[in-house]
Amino acid sequence: MRISAAVVALLLSSTAAFSADLAPAPVEPVAPVVLPFSWTGFYAGANVGYAFGGDDRVGIRNPTFIGDIGKLNAKGFLGGLQVGYNYQFDSIVVGLEADFQGAQIKDSVNGTIDGTPGHARSDIKWYGTVRPRIGYAYDRFLIYATGGLAYGSIEYKLRFDDAGFKNSDTKVGWTAGAGIEYAFTDNLSGRLEYQYVNFGSYKIHGAGLTTDASPDFHAVRLGVNYKF
Repeated sequence: MRISAAVVALLLSSTAAFSADLAPAPVEPVAPVVLPFSWTGFYAGANVGYAFGGDDRVGIRNPTFIGDIGKLNAKGFLGGLQVGYNYQFDSIVVGLEADFQGAQIKDSVNGTIDGTPGHARSDIKWYGTVRPRIGYAYDRFLIYATGGLAYGSIEYKLRFDDAGFKNSDTKVGWTAGAGIEYAFTDNLSGRLEYQYVNFGSYKIHGAGLTTDASPDFHAVRLGVNYKF
């Protein structure tokens, strides 16, 4: 009986040791994988800004050149919407963006030529652009250059002595600029952007008067974007 009891005790201790060997080892928690931020994707947003620094000298012909009455320095507020798409490879970001701006970019000038009074006024009521972008990304920080097509609605008024006319038209030109953008979250970013917009030079005339309009301006814009 004593031998049997010893054998049972030995078997029980061996079984307990074997069971302990079969128990699963504790699993160490795995840290979540944090993926790097990517600028790739469609986005849409809004912006507000201020335009300044236009340089449009008003010369008058009747029909030959008789002089100029001064310079239109267009300035004013603007605001609008933008949509676009970015694609990032390594640290390079390329994309295409279109925007549309409501605006009050205008100026007027009064002057005389040989004692005869003249008056001119320009008013850019809205404009839009379509532009490729190329930039360099430092994770969530992006610096970029941009440039492309610009178009806008421009109204001119000219009066000299007792004659005058008004011209309203949509003109096509070009734009170039640069900006910085920072992604606060994976979807929301903010930007600061500079643009130069130039609608070229073209003749307008009426009531026997002719002038060369050359509307342009610089603009600084603040914007926000949501990336889908």
